[in-house]
Amino acid sequence: MTARAWHGGELRWNAENEDWTVLAPGRRTRPHSAAGAACPFCPGTEDTPPETWRLPGDGPGWRVHAVPNRYALSDRHEIVIESPRHDWDFATGTEAEVADVLTAWQHRHRALRPAAAQVVVFRNHGLAAGISLAHPHSQVAGLPVLSAGTRRELETARVHHRDHGRRLADEQLEAALSEGKRVVFADDHVVAYTPFAPIAAYEVRILPHRAQPDFATASAGEILATARCLRAVLAALRAELDDPAYNIVVRTAPGGYETAPFLAWSLQLVPRLETPAGLELATGVPVTTVSPEHAAARLRTLVGSAEAR
Repeated sequence: MTARAWHGGELRWNAENEDWTVLAPGRRTRPHSAAGAACPFCPGTEDTPPETWRLPGDGPGWRVHAVPNRYALSDRHEIVIESPRHDWDFATGTEAEVADVLTAWQHRHRALRPAAAQVVVFRNHGLAAGISLAHPHSQVAGLPVLSAGTRRELETARVHHRDHGRRLADEQLEAALSEGKRVVFADDHVVAYTPFAPIAAYEVRILPHRAQPDFATASAGEILATARCLRAVLAALRAELDDPAYNIVVRTAPGGYETAPFLAWSLQLVPRLETPAGLELATGVPVTTVSPEHAAARLRTLVGSAEAR
């Protein structure tokens, strides 16, 4: 049995699935939103460690800033507080405001990369997605190991590129565009589509036409286009499913693979509409009751209606 001390807890190796399990007992004490309680992320009642980065506001305040996570999973784990406004959200914010958050993700991803095997950028929305505090925020965590899932994805992408001379991500994007039924949003810069074999109902992938492995190197124009697309998709998802819980994950190159020609960054949006049951636990095979073609058609209609107004 293999175990490593890690930031107040342990990493334990699971020989059955060749992956790590994190034991983090300190996270049991992290705060949760309570009616009437002061928000530790709101200006005026803010109670956080000293900030590590900020995007300044028009006055002395900030538009977006990052702070260390008090209940961290590693020594490189930060919170990106996305707005001074407690009621702000990606689906209702402006394109520029969403782009500010994506820019913050880029900055903190670059900052936490040294000595990390991979840096994970993610956003939880809603109780079913694991949110603990309601104030809009996302997280950036540097991990000292590669997960089994990341290792499998790297090998699959590498072998596909070796055997076919092109990225797997490029083929998947071309298939979605040529078929058309799974496209939710498309412009000259980015595309949002539902995967052919989704892991959850209404899962959406967002990626630029110009494939590149490292999210942190995306241009300002690509970030703004991605923000426009993400905002439109989330507004459609909110209208279709009454503001469901979801997770957003930035899929980007891990440490040492930032220039790998077989990788392409993307955003993965996974609504939390169904609870995994015994079959999923026993096999690891996702089960979803909504086809990606139906989900895309519903979201595409709502995106188009919003753009027409």
